[in-house]
Amino acid sequence: MKVVIDARMYGLEHAGIGRYVSSLIEEIAKQDKKNKYFILLRRKYFRNLQFSNSHFQTILADWPHYSWQEQIFLPLLLFKLRPDLVHFPHFNVPLLYGGKQVVTIHDLIKHHSRGQATTTKAAWLYWPKYWVYRWLMGRVVRRAKQIITVSRWTKKELQNYYPAAAKKITVVYNGVGSLFADHRQRQLQSEDVLEKYQVKRPYLIYTGSLYPHKNVRRLVLAVRKIGINLVVVSSRNVFWRRFRHQVRQLQTEKLVNLVGFVPDEELVVLYRQAEAFVFPSLLEGFGLPGLEAMSVGTPVMAANAAALPEIYGPAALYFNPQDTDQLVQKINSLLNNPKIKERLIERGLEQVKKYSWVTTARQTIKIYESCFGL
Repeated sequence: MKVVIDARMYGLEHAGIGRYVSSLIEEIAKQDKKNKYFILLRRKYFRNLQFSNSHFQTILADWPHYSWQEQIFLPLLLFKLRPDLVHFPHFNVPLLYGGKQVVTIHDLIKHHSRGQATTTKAAWLYWPKYWVYRWLMGRVVRRAKQIITVSRWTKKELQNYYPAAAKKITVVYNGVGSLFADHRQRQLQSEDVLEKYQVKRPYLIYTGSLYPHKNVRRLVLAVRKIGINLVVVSSRNVFWRRFRHQVRQLQTEKLVNLVGFVPDEELVVLYRQAEAFVFPSLLEGFGLPGLEAMSVGTPVMAANAAALPEIYGPAALYFNPQDTDQLVQKINSLLNNPKIKERLIERGLEQVKKYSWVTTARQTIKIYESCFGL
């Protein structure tokens, strides 16, 4: 079987999807010595990514996602490669490609979170693009041979919008990276990292993007009431700049430390030294950052919303993400009660054992093979 994986979103600059793509491919390369794989990459990773598995070959496909180049040149490349199957790890399947395909759908957040606050585009451009997205998603769901979702919550959402797709959806959970699982062997000097990012103790930590549905503004309101420091780890982009403006408006610059992007080996330290990781997101298809925090022994607080209760189970302290006062009360209860922290740490270390990229890769390979009745 000849499989193409569209890995153009490989790398941490593409946030959760980037980590999904990189971790999945690296693990499949360790496991599958039978099938032939072509890995499509942007130039940055094409130059450096090497596989010891001789069945893996990298192909340069230096076209941005959501671009006209993607729509024209990617189908031409796939026609040339003539794969038996293509795995698209996002919904951006080219319109002109009609071959057999597996698609991973991480969430349907764009179905819910829409409007000018969610975009950098002018209204005259945003709304046509939004309706094109809705049309494209429906088309992708109809044409996919198999669909992977990363949680039961996303599967249910998908079934609600596209009932006919129910029989071809399989839930395959993400894993937790080995860097986080093996942090005790790799941890850097804590004080050096905290000094580098000018982090003041005690602090809470949030990692992830700063789209409006992430609800981080409410977390800022909570830390302002409590007077505790907050470290926000997020790549610098237009939403980062908008959030920085909100922090200034709320006069919380002395409490909120916007550190930008942080490499994983330093992120481990920031997680470990935090009083808790807080995830106030209103819409989440999986919630990988919380599992990363659990894996290094950091207590996790999470919104009682979307997929988070499914993924974190009994290992998080939940709160209503629309209620700032309740969030304040929950943070204070964690800060002032060592037994709550200890219980969350113990449960978190147990919870992360359920999530392994080894299992993710094994289940994904089975889905590839099921497309051919194997």
